[in-house]
This record gives sequence, C-alpha cells and structure tokens, in this order.
Amino acid sequence: MSESWLCPTDLDRNRVVDANDRVRMIRKVGSGAIGVALIVSAPWLGWWTLILFALSALNFINVDLRLRKSQHPERVSVCAILITMALIAAGVILSGGPRSPALPWLVLPAGMVAARFRPQVVIAGFALTVVVILIATLGVDPQATIHNPVSVIATLALLVAVVSIVRAIEAAELHNRDEATLDPLTGLANRRQLSEDLAAVWSDATPERPVRLLMFDLDGFKAYNDTFGHPGGDLLLSRLSQAFKAAISTYGRAYRLGGDEFCALLWGDCGEQMVKSCLSALSEEGEGFSITSSYGSVMLPQETNDPDLALQLVDQRMYAYKDSSRASAGQQTRDLALQILAAHAPDLHMHSSHVATLVEGVARRLGLEDQELSDAVHAAELHDIGKVAIPFAVLNKPGALDEQEWELMRRHPAIGANILSAAPALMRVAEIVGATHERHDGGGYPRGLTGDQIPLASRIVFVCDSFDAMTSERPYDRGRTEADAIEELRRCAGTQFDPRVVEAFIAEHLARHTAQLAAASTPAPDPALRASLTVSI
Repeated sequence: MSESWLCPTDLDRNRVVDANDRVRMIRKVGSGAIGVALIVSAPWLGWWTLILFALSALNFINVDLRLRKSQHPERVSVCAILITMALIAAGVILSGGPRSPALPWLVLPAGMVAARFRPQVVIAGFALTVVVILIATLGVDPQATIHNPVSVIATLALLVAVVSIVRAIEAAELHNRDEATLDPLTGLANRRQLSEDLAAVWSDATPERPVRLLMFDLDGFKAYNDTFGHPGGDLLLSRLSQAFKAAISTYGRAYRLGGDEFCALLWGDCGEQMVKSCLSALSEEGEGFSITSSYGSVMLPQETNDPDLALQLVDQRMYAYKDSSRASAGQQTRDLALQILAAHAPDLHMHSSHVATLVEGVARRLGLEDQELSDAVHAAELHDIGKVAIPFAVLNKPGALDEQEWELMRRHPAIGANILSAAPALMRVAEIVGATHERHDGGGYPRGLTGDQIPLASRIVFVCDSFDAMTSERPYDRGRTEADAIEELRRCAGTQFDPRVVEAFIAEHLARHTAQLAAASTPAPDPALRASLTVSI
C-alpha cells in the first residue's frame, strides 16, 4: 500500500480501520438519537432538514462497504466525514445560522477525526471545524452572531471538550493496546502483533501485490551477553532495533519476537537490497565482539497460502542459512588453523593428518555420524594446535623433558581449546580438543575427567594419537613397531584408554592392514602384527 499524508504508515492506516469497527455502534446509536430528535423537532425546524440528515445517514451506511474494498480506507473515512460536515453545515445555515439548534452538531465530525487519525490530522480537522462554524454563523448573520455570541462560544468550547475527551480516550486505548502488542525493551511490535498483521494482510496479498515475510536471528549475541552482561546486551538490542526499524522505514513493519529474533513484513517485493539493508542494520562490530545475523524469507501468497506455514517455512530457512554460515565460517577457521600449524611445525601437521584418518574409521565403527563424525575428524586435525604456544626448544628437545617442561607441555590441550573456542563455529571441536589427554581412569590432564565424562570423540583421538606417536620417530625415540604399539594399547585399556575405543581401533587397523595387503597382492602379512591384531582384548 502506498503512503499518504493522512496515514504515512501502515500502523496509522490500521488504526483508522480499527476505529471504524469500534465506533460503529456509537455511530448507529447516535444517528438514531439525532434522527428521532429531528423528527420530533421537524415542525419547528422544517421537514426539509430531514432530507439533509437522511443523506448523512446514507453516507455512513455506505462507508463500511467502501472501507473494506478500498486500498486507502483513510481517504474513504475522510470523505465520509467531510460529507457529514457539509450536510450538517448546510442544515445549520438553512435553519438560522447562529440561532440554529443544530449548531452544536458541527462538533461531531471533529470528534470522528479525533477517534481515527494521528494528531496532525486531528489538528487539521479541528481547524477546519472552527472555520466551518464561523462561516455558518458569522458568514450567515454577522450582526446576530456579534450581538449574541453565546451559541458560537458554547459550540467552540464544546468542540474543544469533545476533541480533547475523544483523544484522551483514544490515547488510553492505544496505550493499553501497545502494552499488549509492543516489545517493552525495543518498542518494536511483538509476536502477537505479527500474528494479527499476518492475518490482516493475508486476504490482501496477491501475486501482483505480494507480502514478504523475513525472519532474522543474531549471530554472536550470546557471547556478547556473556562478555558485557545482560544490561549491555539490552542496550545492544535497543540500538539494533532502532537501526532495523529505520532500514524498513515505510516499506513494512519491524517486529521483535523475543530474545535475539527479529521479523519484518514488507509490502511488495522490495528486492534483495532491502534484505541487505536489514542484515546491515542488525550487525555491529567493536573491540572484542562481532554481531551479524542470519535470515529466512517467504513470499506471500506465491509460496504458501497459510500464515502458520509461512512462519514455519521462514524459521526453517533462517536456521538453514545459519547452519550454512556456520559451516562456511568453521571451514575457513579450520583451514587457517591448519595452515598456522603447518607453518609452525610441519611434522605436527603431518602427524595430525594421519591421526585424523585413523579417527574417521574408528569413529564410524563406534556409530558417530554426520556432525559428530565431522567434529571428531576436525578435532583430530587440530588436536595439537595448542603446541603453537610451546617453544621450539621444548617441542624438538632430543632428550627427555624435565618437570617444568612437562608442566608446560601439559597445558597445550587447554591452550588449543581456548584458541579454537574463539571461533563460535568450532566450539564443539574446542571441547573435544580440550579433553584429548584425559585418561579413562582420571589420571589425565588438564581436568582429570574419567570414563564417560570424557567426550567419546576425545577418547577416540587419544587412542589414535597415542598409536601414531608410538610408531613415529622422535628426536629422543626411534619409535615402536605397529605390533608393539597395539600391545601397548591393549595393556593400557581400562586405565589410560577406553577399552571399547581400543577394541574398535584394533578392528579398524586390522581391516586397513588387510585391505593394504590385498591391494599390494602381498602373499602373507607380518605374522607378529597379525597375531597382535587378532587377539581379543
């Protein structure tokens, strides 16, 4: 719907329609009372006055139908009020001007304006009514009006009283309505108002005049709240809400659904530029924080004819967008961390890649799928990222580490978890990495977790990491054979390692070893390794 001076926003237009529903009964009762009074007074006023007021009644009977059909109900309402004012003014002029008993009825159109429109229109209506009163009195009989101005003064006083009372009642009603339909923190419309507006615009939405429903969810708001506290979070929501409302402007209406979720109804297909403006409005960056937003969109009625289904669709699309953004951000962050690790210690990068390959097979055997499997593999790739904080002299020391160096080395899982947790998309991976040196019996570090307190992915990484470390050459160790490493895993199952994970690892290693032999067409496997792999735990 296009804007007009009478109703520059859709909220103003809705108030006109709502007011018409509220005052319909008052209008009927008032018109009936005036009609009875006119019939009784006809012998004194003249029967012709009934014609004028009959036309006024017909005007109001027809206005309801025209309001429902019009795209600009405010114009229909104003036209009806102006016709009523003209008819009453004609009746006043023809029945004596300043001496007409119908003179006070001229305040009725101004009261109608006060019940429907915004203050600027009410002031204009008040001024027009004053002009009409003066024309109907001073313009008709100046001498009588000046000689006895009581009726004019009383009518003007009645005009002020009626407009003031109606505006006070209207303001109180709007206040109560706003309390029920406005979010108290941001001043935006709330979920209840969205439901009402969706129902209201549904019948008007057509392919030629579509309505677009947008839903937004802030990314990074929880971290902001944790850092700056709830008062700081409330101030941020208020700032973003005002920017969001300004971005939508007169193209639609902005809503806050609760928490960090926002919504917008846009009249017509405003295009992707409006979406970009909304995303920009719901974003803010500063020292130590970055707030962005994800969104979903549904066009009405092209995509659905059901308001409830529209809300479900837009919610699903918003979270699909959020998940894809997280995946993209997580992939970029993971790649950056791997590049840092490769640049800092190429040997660690190769070791982590090998561990990740082992982890994927073991994790599948233990039933990990989809996101859990992906997190486990990424944790394996990044489990040594905390060692970028360990000096080269300690990492590459040819001999055994002393107690102080071991204390420094034991900190690398926690350091790695802190590095990764700075990226929201890697929070789950960070939790896994932080527990990759916890022992099954509680003797590990940094937190001394036991058994199922340790994430399953962390237990898997621990076994695979230990196996690869035992079979790799170090500055201080030539490395063990795979058979010896398998025996060591078996020996430490139940104390250092989860027995279930060790069993899955041995099964996976046997399958890989068999597949390698088949691919190479080797006559027989290493007997010692074969015996080690096939012995049950």
